[in-house]
Amino acid sequence: MKRRARAISLMAIGGMLALPAFAQADTESGLFLGGGAIYTRVDNELYSSPDFPSNDEEFDDDRVSWKALAGFRFNPVLSLEAQYLDFGDAESNGARAEADGWTAAAVADLPLGPVTPYAKAGALFWNTDAYVRGPLNSTARASDDGTDFFWGLGARIPLGEVADLRLEYERFELEGDNLETRVDAASLNLQFNFGQ
Repeated sequence: MKRRARAISLMAIGGMLALPAFAQADTESGLFLGGGAIYTRVDNELYSSPDFPSNDEEFDDDRVSWKALAGFRFNPVLSLEAQYLDFGDAESNGARAEADGWTAAAVADLPLGPVTPYAKAGALFWNTDAYVRGPLNSTARASDDGTDFFWGLGARIPLGEVADLRLEYERFELEGDNLETRVDAASLNLQFNFGQ
């Protein structure tokens, strides 16, 4: 499953790199940095394992957290972007899960006017830590990490010559040995552009 996710991620990035540029490459190119608040809806499922109680458990939680991003725009259509995301933590009935991750993605803009919609796809390199409180206040813990495909949609609204407001939705699925986590994330970000 993880090999398939890596292959899909690489194919998605390669496909986006092959998109034609709709304008000259030296227009609106350059480095960008940013970050913002991220609202996550997290669905967790703990699997049975030697370290955990015998019954599987599902729990959901919503959190407000943060993310940071950096990237390079090659032309008005294509950018490469990296992010750090803190997904926060989810708790229920003595079970707790924390997750964070890094992404590498290709971003394709649709330069239609002042508001620029975009789509992105790439790889999420993630880490999760799960805890379950057992009898007599004992605690079982398991950690997972991996690489999975993710995608997102958004829109950029210019706030001036160097800053954009980004509204974004992203979907992540973290498939580990002890914990499967599905994250729907909506974020509000500021992006600062350092064009050439």
